[in-house]
Amino acid sequence: MVSISADVRKPHICFVSESRATYGLLMGESCDVVGGAELQQSLIASALQGLGYPVTFVVSDCGQPDKVATDQGITLIKARSCLEGVRGLNYISQILRLFRAMNKADADIYYQRIGGAGTGIVALFCKLKRKPFVFSVAHNTDLDPSKPYSKWRYNKLYHYGLTHAAVVVVQTEDQMRLLKEKWGREGILIRSIFADVDEADRRRRRLHVLWVGNFKRMKRPEMFLNLAASLPRYKFVMVGGRAASEKRLFDEIGANAENIPNLHLTGAVPYKEVGRYFSEAKVFVNTSSGEGFPNTYLQAWCRGVPVVGTFDADSLITRYGLGRHCSTVEELVQAVDELMKDEALRASIGERAIRYVGEHHSPQAVAAQYDKLFMQLCHQGRGRSLSDE
Repeated sequence: MVSISADVRKPHICFVSESRATYGLLMGESCDVVGGAELQQSLIASALQGLGYPVTFVVSDCGQPDKVATDQGITLIKARSCLEGVRGLNYISQILRLFRAMNKADADIYYQRIGGAGTGIVALFCKLKRKPFVFSVAHNTDLDPSKPYSKWRYNKLYHYGLTHAAVVVVQTEDQMRLLKEKWGREGILIRSIFADVDEADRRRRRLHVLWVGNFKRMKRPEMFLNLAASLPRYKFVMVGGRAASEKRLFDEIGANAENIPNLHLTGAVPYKEVGRYFSEAKVFVNTSSGEGFPNTYLQAWCRGVPVVGTFDADSLITRYGLGRHCSTVEELVQAVDELMKDEALRASIGERAIRYVGEHHSPQAVAAQYDKLFMQLCHQGRGRSLSDE
C-alpha cells in the first residue's frame, strides 16, 4: 500500500442512501423510525468532515428541493423514491434519476450501505464512470447469497453490486468470515461509530430496564414482555414504533403490554430524544435473533450501561465483559435480576464498556480507518479491489 501525506487533498465522498430517514437525520428533522445504516452513514460523514473531506449525500425524494445543504455543510441531492414496488418504464426512469443525481454529485468515491437493488445500480454507475465504489455491509443477511428479494431483478442487481465493489467494508469479524465463505471476497473491517455523550448525560439518574428498536418479528419484542412480566419489581421501558413492513406487530405488542403494569411502551420516539432513555437505563436488553452490529449497544455502552443481549457479535459482550449473553427468556430473567440487584457490578461493567467503545468505536478511531481507506482508493487507480494490491 502507498502511504499518503496528511496535506494531500481529501477526495470527495458521495453517500448514496435510499432510506427517507437519512434526509430527516441530516436535516435535523424529526425521524421516528431510524435504521442503523442511516445513523452510521450520518455519523461517518460528520467524522470525515472533521478531517476535511467534502461530503455529499444522494437521498430519496422527500419533497425537498433538488439540492439543499445541511447546517454542517453537507450537500444533499434529491434522486428518487424507493425502488420497491416500481415497475416497467417507471423503474428505468427511477434508475436514470439516481444516475443523474450521482453524476451531479461528481464525487471521487461513492459509498452505499445495506444490500439491495441500489447496491448494483451504484456499482454499475461507478463502473461506467470509472469511480471507486465502496459497499458497506449493514446486516449479516446481506452476506447470504440466497437472501430473497421481492423481485428477481433485485437479487441480480445486489449480487452484481457486491461482486463489483472496489471494497467491501464489514463491521465484525463474523461478517469478514461470512464474506469470505459465501462470496470468496476479502473485506476490510471498520467497526461501527458512536455519537459521543458528555459526562452530565452519563450521570443521569438510573431508573429502568430498556429495550429500543423497530417492531419487527426478528427483534422478538415479545421476549421483552415476558421478561418484564417475570420481574414485576423492576420498571421496564420499551421504545419503538411500527415497522412499515410489519404494522400489525406493534398493535399486538401494545395490546399485550397493557396487561403488564411495570412495563411502559412509549411508541415511536424521534432519534434525537432516544438518548435520554439510554442515559436513564440501568440495563439495556436486546432480544434480536440476528443483527449486523446493533447501534443500540454503542448507545448503551458509551453511557456505561450493561447490555443483556441474545445477539453477541464477535462475542464482544462475553470477551470484554460488557454485560450478559443469553439465549432464552429464563436466561434473560436471571441476568437482568443479577445486574439490577448489584449496583457495583453494573458500575464495573459500565466502566469497561466506556473504555471499550472509546478504543474501538470512537469518531476519531473510525474516521482514521476510513481516511486510510479512501486515500488509498483515490491513489491506487479507480475501481480495482484493494485485495488486488
